[in-house]
Amino acid sequence: MTLQLIVILFVGSVGCGYAVFRFLLSYIPRKMLASEDERCREIISESRRQAEAVSERQRSRIGEELAHLQRELEESILGKQADLQVIDDDLDGQEEFLRHEEQRVKVLTNKVRGRRSQLAKVQKHYQTTHNSFSDKRQQFQSALQERSGEQSEQLYQQIIDQIIETRHVECQKLLKAVVFDYNTGAKRIAQRFLARAHARYSPEFVWPRTLNNVEVRDRHKYEYLCQDQQLLTTLSEITDGVEVKILADHPNRAIRFVGGFGMAREAARLSLNDVLGRNTGQWLRIVKQIYLGHYYRLEQEALRLGRKACRVLAIDNIHIELQKMVGSLNWRTSYRQNQWYHSLEVATLAGLLAHELGDDPRLARRCGLLHDIGKSLDHRIDENHAIISGDYADRYGESRVICDTVMSHHDDLIVETPLAYILKAADTLSGGRPGARVNLEEDYQSRLSAIEAVIMGFRGVTKVMIMNGAREIHIGVDHAKVKEHELPDLSKQIADKLSEDVTFPGQICIVLLRKFEASLVA
Repeated sequence: MTLQLIVILFVGSVGCGYAVFRFLLSYIPRKMLASEDERCREIISESRRQAEAVSERQRSRIGEELAHLQRELEESILGKQADLQVIDDDLDGQEEFLRHEEQRVKVLTNKVRGRRSQLAKVQKHYQTTHNSFSDKRQQFQSALQERSGEQSEQLYQQIIDQIIETRHVECQKLLKAVVFDYNTGAKRIAQRFLARAHARYSPEFVWPRTLNNVEVRDRHKYEYLCQDQQLLTTLSEITDGVEVKILADHPNRAIRFVGGFGMAREAARLSLNDVLGRNTGQWLRIVKQIYLGHYYRLEQEALRLGRKACRVLAIDNIHIELQKMVGSLNWRTSYRQNQWYHSLEVATLAGLLAHELGDDPRLARRCGLLHDIGKSLDHRIDENHAIISGDYADRYGESRVICDTVMSHHDDLIVETPLAYILKAADTLSGGRPGARVNLEEDYQSRLSAIEAVIMGFRGVTKVMIMNGAREIHIGVDHAKVKEHELPDLSKQIADKLSEDVTFPGQICIVLLRKFEASLVA
């Protein structure tokens, strides 16, 4: 019974649940559809209201814009009407002006007609006067020819020649004054530059004394050297050109080394000093080894001096071989002037002068340092040391301007640049200053005689006055044989002849003196 009741209840509950499910399944969708339809109708009505409101606002805005445009159009029309009125008034004024100008043109036309008639009369009068003048001119020329006995063309040519001669003399005077002013001004400026350079230059070194002699204190060894000269011959052979001389008349029994390469000469001198301290039997056996040791040490010293010169002058990128050549100048002299110190001095002076003249001081110092490196090789190269210097500078990578400037400092190559003149001036200053060079008396006297002989060989020279250590020469010439305009050519000929026939250090200033004097006793 209970089981049946349970089954009945279960079946009843399931049926009730199914009925409720079917009811909900049919009711809920209908409810939801009704709700959605209601929302759609509300949205559509709201959209219609908004569309009507937007349309109303657009109609209102468009009406306002149309009203604004209408007002602007009316204002523009009024403005154009005003402009047209102004243009009409302007046209009226221009018409009035044109009428006035037409009247003025008529008046000017009448005046031009009157002036043309006057011009015709004047031209007719001019023609008449010109014809009369021509007739009178012909009469005057005829009368002049009759009185002078010459043709008019000749007189005309004489007048022209006279005028040309007068102008020529005036131009010569003017040119002479200009040249004098130019030379005076250039000399004054150059003296100012040199004075400033001298004031800035203060050398700190003392020129070293060159030692070429070896004194033999041992009399027996000296006599042995005089009798058996194999040691001196061997030194001369291994030094490649150094000449070894026994000074028989020297009070201290000396051996002198002359010529050849400076470092080889110094190495030979040091070697002989060392050898003289040994027994005579060891001399020939050890002299070459000692010489090579000294030569190697001198090579290292030359390289050190070359580097020192570059460091002192603030010069870089110089080839090591050029530095060695610069350093080797320490054992090379010119008129007893140490060439290493001379090169440093020339480089320093060249840098100062270049700075004063506005040129590049670094290039000037470089040229000054390298300008005499050829002197370290001129013992075995038969060429001017300036050419050798430029050639070796070119070999070791120096620029063309450096090489050309170096070769030009003794005019072996003509270079017309400020740097070339700066190097010449610096070289002259270093070689020409008092105490820089020592000239032997016999060389000096022979040079003076050669200079005088060359100058007296020119036509018209009456006297020669050599001054300032043969660095300035005043030459008197005969005014009857040498005209004033011939003086520049004569001075150039004398300078060229001296450069060709006479060897002299530095430069020589030549001054020609041409005087005309007249005296009378009353």
